[in-house]
Amino acid sequence: MKTIALLLAMPFAMATASAEEYTISNLSSSPSEAPSWIWESFADRVMGGKSELVSPIIIDGDGGKALVLAGRVITKGGGFIQVRLRYTKGTFDASAYSGVELEVDAQTETSWYVFLRTKDNFFPWSYYGAPFKPSATRSIIRIPWSAFKAESTGKKDVRTKFLSSVAIVAAFEDFNAYMRIYRVGLYR
Repeated sequence: MKTIALLLAMPFAMATASAEEYTISNLSSSPSEAPSWIWESFADRVMGGKSELVSPIIIDGDGGKALVLAGRVITKGGGFIQVRLRYTKGTFDASAYSGVELEVDAQTETSWYVFLRTKDNFFPWSYYGAPFKPSATRSIIRIPWSAFKAESTGKKDVRTKFLSSVAIVAAFEDFNAYMRIYRVGLYR
């Protein structure tokens, strides 16, 4: 597992954009992460897969600063690459919010997911997942908690009071992935 050192070197303090949302990461802000949240990246190679993750970088383009998630997803032996925001103090109480909000763009619309982990996810392959379809232009996507489905966990519904990470994942289909992530947060 790689931790994105460039982002970790920044101090951790950020105000939320409004009372209606909680910004976990806004790459155009400095610092870019809310307190106690850090970016991490890894691919299915941690479990013997063959997908290739390009080391995530921050770019400053026409749409502002963004974290790039790129690589080749190979389904034989695994089939995913991801970047995630992990809460370093155990669990975060997200129960006052309605879901996850992303500001992204991507070159492909298929095979993108948000994976959540809570204290109910004991195994590395356990998560709550929801698909989403980004567009080629920068846009905001909202995913309600009800869209997340349990995978290899004893609890059917995500217990948002115990959120430990939010991941953006390219998975389950062979393709070349490229996404720019501008902001990740929670909405009411």
